Amino acid sequence: MSTATRLPIGLQLYTLRELPGSEDERLALAAEVGYAYVETIHQTAQSGEAWKRQLAQHGLMAVSAHVPLEAFDADRDGTIQTYLDLGTRIVTIPIPRRAFWAGEASAADWSAFGAELNELGEHCQSAGLRLLYHNHWQEMQMYDGKRAIDLLLAESDAAHVGLEPDFAWIVKGGGDPLQLLRRYAGRCPCVHMKDLAPEGQNEDRLGLEDVGYGRLDWDAILPAADASGASWYIVEHDYPGEHAASITRSYNFIADMMRGRD
Repeated sequence: MSTATRLPIGLQLYTLRELPGSEDERLALAAEVGYAYVETIHQTAQSGEAWKRQLAQHGLMAVSAHVPLEAFDADRDGTIQTYLDLGTRIVTIPIPRRAFWAGEASAADWSAFGAELNELGEHCQSAGLRLLYHNHWQEMQMYDGKRAIDLLLAESDAAHVGLEPDFAWIVKGGGDPLQLLRRYAGRCPCVHMKDLAPEGQNEDRLGLEDVGYGRLDWDAILPAADASGASWYIVEHDYPGEHAASITRSYNFIADMMRGRD
């Protein structure tokens, strides 16, 4: 088997947030489909140790966690300890602060935000966690020939801040996934596997599609992710509709591609 075919497939649990039933039922579904790894979304209902035990009951392990900046603002050390106890070694900022999300940020704001993340990332690193930043389409905005994501990452040390590239949002924002993977090789241990439907379709689902059933060029993206040093393929669909079918189709598509590259 090649290195690429051994890359584990994870599920971002945000995908199942609207599925009726208990959290245990959602975890059971993920495991039944074939996922052994998950990327969690932040919660405060239980300790990191209890959370880890809950995942283990379903044969699952957290390889990454989406943690909002507000959690670090409120209790940096406590938040870090929760994820150390959960057993993951990667924490990812899923969205920027409100002004950035609203499109009100300047180039200087993005650079300053990168410096802020660098300070947080240095603190995380000293505790044993790696900090990543997950993009949406706003980070593809251009400022005098430079994209917002480039301004952000230029102000952070690669040892302190990595990138979790979300391929669908990169394309939606006008960026090139292959270019970003090459530029930030070594800084992308997790990549978000997300697809875009053809223009005008699935508008009630933010224009998203199951992985492999949309318009992204996975024959080019998967090898580039491998070459960039990615360790985890994380499936995510913000509004999947039929949850079980969606996460199954995405999982099987990626697994088939991996088997085809033996």
